[in-house]
Amino acid sequence: MASRRRRRNRSASKQPSQPNSSSASSSKPSKKDRANKENKDSGRSRRGGLGRGFWLYMAAMMAVLMPLNFICMNQANPPAPGESTNLQTSTVLASINEPHEPYATDPPTSGPHVNETAAPGFRTGTLPDEIQVANLEIGFVIVHFNPAIAALTDEMRRLAAEFEGHELIVQPDRDLPENTPVVMTACGRIERLESYDKGRAYSFIRNYANLDQCPSSTASPTQ
Repeated sequence: MASRRRRRNRSASKQPSQPNSSSASSSKPSKKDRANKENKDSGRSRRGGLGRGFWLYMAAMMAVLMPLNFICMNQANPPAPGESTNLQTSTVLASINEPHEPYATDPPTSGPHVNETAAPGFRTGTLPDEIQVANLEIGFVIVHFNPAIAALTDEMRRLAAEFEGHELIVQPDRDLPENTPVVMTACGRIERLESYDKGRAYSFIRNYANLDQCPSSTASPTQ
């Protein structure tokens, strides 16, 4: 009996050991683990896609907003009204009859002038060019209008009254072309209107009246 037990034990020891089922199962991911991993990976992919979309959106918005910003800046700082003219030599004349170089523009915006100036306000006659320039040099604006247009004359009277006390002269000018019934002058600036535009007239006057833009002059206003 003892020898039979020894043979049985010896044969049992020779049999290969079976692997632990629990350790084998833990070394391989389950279906649930694989599904969770796939969900995490897809979540990262979606987050990455949203990030790229955000920056693309921002780039598109910048492309739209930058031109708008440029336009707004231009609107905030509009160009000065009228056209710039070359300043001529400020020669002081003994009288309006003294010969001098011709004016570069008609009506004049700078150049030879006398020491006599005119008072501000509405006028029924046209000032000599040499007196006009004297006024422009000390900061006046002169509005020239075609007196053949009756309705325009009334508008010009109202304009002069609205700016009473300012350095503004409003005067008729029969030499204006038919297609330019109103011309406004300041020292070194001119604006021609094909029809009376109150807004443009106000803008020109407010920008240049009382503004000394010409070389210093000894002229002073007289009555």
